Amino acid sequence: FLNHGSPQQPAAEGFAREKLQHNAHDLKAFAEQQDCSTKLGILVDMSIASRKNRFFIVDLETDSVLLTGLCAHGQGNNVNREEVIFSNTPGSYCTSEGRYKLGAKFEGEFGTGYRLHGLDATDNNALMRGIVFHAHPGVADVENAKVVCRSYGCPMVSIKVFRATEKLIDASDKPVLMWIYK
Repeated sequence: FLNHGSPQQPAAEGFAREKLQHNAHDLKAFAEQQDCSTKLGILVDMSIASRKNRFFIVDLETDSVLLTGLCAHGQGNNVNREEVIFSNTPGSYCTSEGRYKLGAKFEGEFGTGYRLHGLDATDNNALMRGIVFHAHPGVADVENAKVVCRSYGCPMVSIKVFRATEKLIDASDKPVLMWIYK
């Protein structure tokens, strides 16, 4: 599994790298079934600490990582908790595990975002919960020693990473999928 085009160090080492490759292949197969992009996918590995790169834009045709970044997760009932607790329950402030189709682009409180349509039983309340993909100034551009800020369940990346991701999403001729997993 190659790392091309990213200015940041690859976080996918050893087992995490194998898991990333396996999940990229599974996401591509799922994308074919959903009539979504089989060229571009987003993988978010929540088993990786929030201060490390765990957001991966993947070229599904060439098995290469195009971009990596930090990604916030939902705070749940404890804004200081580093461990990711998944929930699909409204009002839980947790991130939901599962596969999402990136939907309509919109302007919201944090600028541009994409609506997320949950495609699994574990994330099918995302649209109703207002879970979206967006940037947040509390997420750094590069790996660091500090814990990333928390969200109310949204996968959030830095403004710089979001802008680069936005260009790739908008250039896609089909909807792009995001898979959040542990």
